[in-house]
Amino acid sequence: MDAARMITLRQLFGSLPSLEALRELSPRDRNVLPTTEWHSVTGALTIMVAALLLLVACGSAGEQSELPAVQPTTLTPSLEVAATPFSSATPPNTAEVSPSTLSPTITIISSMSPPPSSAPSEPRSSQDGRPLIARVNGQPIYLDVYQKQVEQTEKALVEQGIMAQGEVGEAQRVQLRANVLQGLIDQALIEQAAAEMGVTVTDEELEQSLQSVVGQNVASLEQWLRMNNMTEEELRAMQRAQLLASKVIAVVSATVPTVAEQVHARHIFTVDQAKGQALLERLKKGENFAALAQQESEDASTAANGGDLGWFPRDVALMPPAVVETAFALSVGEISDLVQSEAGYHIIKVEAREDNRPLAPEMLLYAQQSAFQAWLAERRAHAVIEHYQSR
Repeated sequence: MDAARMITLRQLFGSLPSLEALRELSPRDRNVLPTTEWHSVTGALTIMVAALLLLVACGSAGEQSELPAVQPTTLTPSLEVAATPFSSATPPNTAEVSPSTLSPTITIISSMSPPPSSAPSEPRSSQDGRPLIARVNGQPIYLDVYQKQVEQTEKALVEQGIMAQGEVGEAQRVQLRANVLQGLIDQALIEQAAAEMGVTVTDEELEQSLQSVVGQNVASLEQWLRMNNMTEEELRAMQRAQLLASKVIAVVSATVPTVAEQVHARHIFTVDQAKGQALLERLKKGENFAALAQQESEDASTAANGGDLGWFPRDVALMPPAVVETAFALSVGEISDLVQSEAGYHIIKVEAREDNRPLAPEMLLYAQQSAFQAWLAERRAHAVIEHYQSR
């Protein structure tokens, strides 16, 4: 899948790794990441890239495999959190879905619910004759939009070799559907926040974005739409959502400090405790730390550089917490005892410390991403989210 057919978080945050890069991480690299953090990074990419902004489209024209559909028969909404609804635009009508008999069971949504009307009203689980998969602060998420995104996302992940087969693959598909729905919910929350902030996307910005994806001539646009099984209306909605999200992210990220207290440290890593203790004894006898790291460290990503971890702040999450805590507890030039983490055993040496050092681009990027995720979690916590699930 080439760059024109897969829009990644790089366009939102500047330099996050692609799904391909994450897939190619070595087992040692993954071990250094705490388990929860690895799922956070990959989960964010899956949701934000594949679902939140409709960023993954089909790789080629032709027949699409059909996933088990969520049947719009008897649907019951489940209400998550009550809050004052926000107004927002709704997604375009992308497919015709025949209406079914729907039976919502909401009595009261919140104290802000409108008074009952004597005129007949459409069930909460459908709008404009189209079944819904959810509502977010009253904003509908259409079932057909959800189903199409599930198909597109699954096909894109299969093409990249990320989707497994058999029982593991089925478990991934279950999680994929949940991620797609959560992405659509997050997209609605971002749209609503943009309206509150007064953030908009101009027609000129939208046209420039479209040209960067599909080229400047009509033939290129039509070919791209056929290849990705999309309408022009869907493409415009996708690009507008992406641009809107990037602007909201910029507003949220502007509050993130660009400097922080940091240390420059090295480490020697091994999975064997006895080996680690033996290496520590050699250091106590005066052996050079960097040279010993080159010879003995089992961290392939840093051994060649003498175990150099570079500069990092206290809240760096891509490193075992025990390593970070120990590094900040050491004086410059001091060597730690053997430190255990989820990955194995470390010996740490602090080379330098600065109170207000500018964050490296990748550290700043991660801090901005974390700030946005926290902001989005807060929006979720105060939203009225109704789920319509098949029985």
